[in-house]
Amino acid sequence: MRWPRGSLLTLAAFCTLGAAACGSTDAGAGVVVHVGSPVPALASSTASGAAATPTGTPLPPPELDLSTTQVYQAGAILVSVLGGVSGGSITFLGRSYPLTKGTQSMFSFVGVDTDDPPGPQPLKVDFTLPNGTKGTLSQTVTVVQTKWSVDSLAFSADKDALLDPRIVNDELAQLKAIYSKVTPEKYWSGGWLVPVEGPITARYGEQRSINGGPPSGHHGGTDIGVPEGTPVKATNRGRVVLARQLQERGNMVIIDHGGGLYSGYAHMSSFNVSEGQMVEQGDVVGMSGNTGLSTGPHLHWEMAIDGVWLDALRFTDGTNGF
Repeated sequence: MRWPRGSLLTLAAFCTLGAAACGSTDAGAGVVVHVGSPVPALASSTASGAAATPTGTPLPPPELDLSTTQVYQAGAILVSVLGGVSGGSITFLGRSYPLTKGTQSMFSFVGVDTDDPPGPQPLKVDFTLPNGTKGTLSQTVTVVQTKWSVDSLAFSADKDALLDPRIVNDELAQLKAIYSKVTPEKYWSGGWLVPVEGPITARYGEQRSINGGPPSGHHGGTDIGVPEGTPVKATNRGRVVLARQLQERGNMVIIDHGGGLYSGYAHMSSFNVSEGQMVEQGDVVGMSGNTGLSTGPHLHWEMAIDGVWLDALRFTDGTNGF
């Protein structure tokens, strides 16, 4: 199912101003919540954030803009707070996301885990205005249950050692330590690119039977079947924070897109970038391969925020509302 894009619906907002608002004349009343695709101006990116408001000019009231209010498990919401807001954070499903400055708003991508409960869930934004006034915006978001597919995999004897739970858990901990960091800058811009063209051989979240065992877990990425040596392109602009060999994912590149959002490219045969390098959308980061725990040449593509792995394809098919 694909949710409609581009519709903008104005809803009643719930705004609770703190004690500092009692003596304020420029706090900005009439907070508005918008639901739909973020305004086009948010697609561009600058490190400096929104332009300063001239002295004496009344601050625009805070506005909450959500890319969608119905999000699938393993999906994401782009949450933007427009108006005269200087900082804040978003709370959803027990996780907190700091707001990052964009061009005309403060924003964060908010992730939904594979096992997060379906149904209506409260999303809360705590914000601060330049004069110190604090407030809260609230909106209900419905998590839609995803039906996970099941696949069976058989690994050769030389790969069996990589199935050791200690190796699996150590690598996940290493990746989660990276994916949990938030760079307070917006590197990404516009839409998202599928890194290679080819058939989807494994979808994010599928449960797997390994060497005849019972299905378990959730696959942490999207596998795209391509011949070894196929150029792998960056899904969006960002900084390379990892370009090295891992045991399970083999040769892997991770890009920090700013604001806590990351993309990863695994099982590659070679690297075309180095750690610390800035890349643009479409730049070749490496060549596809069959390194690590892999049954054949392909690209494993993953995305994550706040240590939560997400379905990368939902960044490109419109189901996240952007």
